[in-house]
Amino acid sequence: MSANARLMEDRGLVYWGPERTRSNGLNSLDKLTPDVCAGLHRELDACMQDGAQKLLISQENFVGSMVRNFAYASLYPSALERGHLLAKAFGGRVSKIALNIRALDMYWASAAAYLFKRGNKPIEPKSWKRIADSKRSWRNVITDLSTAFPGIPFLVLPFEEFAGQQQAQLEVLTGQPAPDTGKETALNGAVTPAPHGLNAKQTMKLWMDYTDDLAWLASGADGLAELICHSDTNDRGATLAETGFEQRKST
Repeated sequence: MSANARLMEDRGLVYWGPERTRSNGLNSLDKLTPDVCAGLHRELDACMQDGAQKLLISQENFVGSMVRNFAYASLYPSALERGHLLAKAFGGRVSKIALNIRALDMYWASAAAYLFKRGNKPIEPKSWKRIADSKRSWRNVITDLSTAFPGIPFLVLPFEEFAGQQQAQLEVLTGQPAPDTGKETALNGAVTPAPHGLNAKQTMKLWMDYTDDLAWLASGADGLAELICHSDTNDRGATLAETGFEQRKST
């Protein structure tokens, strides 16, 4: 995204990544003072005045952090609170939200490996048990965020469908062709992350929870969100000219 920011701006699409959200205060939602929110709105107004038609903001910690997830052995337990803070910060100027989801066993294993590589201690067996026993899944996270952004289109993109397909994701989010870089990069796209502490029974339980999430999304998600899937996939990336997308929602 950052590498193609100038090209996208020429097409009327402005991108704010983690560096930009760090500078304007969006990385610290619990510290969004009136002054910070006022500064954010000045930035949004400036984007429009400079000719931006769309603004795409990407920040992995908007819904919470991996550290907090492990501390509570729960999937983004503060998603509702953080969603309300985001909605308040943007003051009704959000036109669409999107969330990548992943099979829960693979999500937790990948998160544990990431934190371990950054110097955190290995996750203890008792924590893995609490995680596997938790009743909170992506359905809860999606419901929380949709509560904070009522009536706002909500797209859900499974990791298994879109890993390494940044072009395809961008086209889904913006509704316009994405820059063709000729290269797609998968972040943590390995089939098997580093070893983790889930046993076979716990892994199966989390997988079944994810299956239930997908079934709920595919059946319409109670009208709260749309499940976005490739109707055809390949391992070289995807564009709208090559690949169709399915939007599944209740009617």
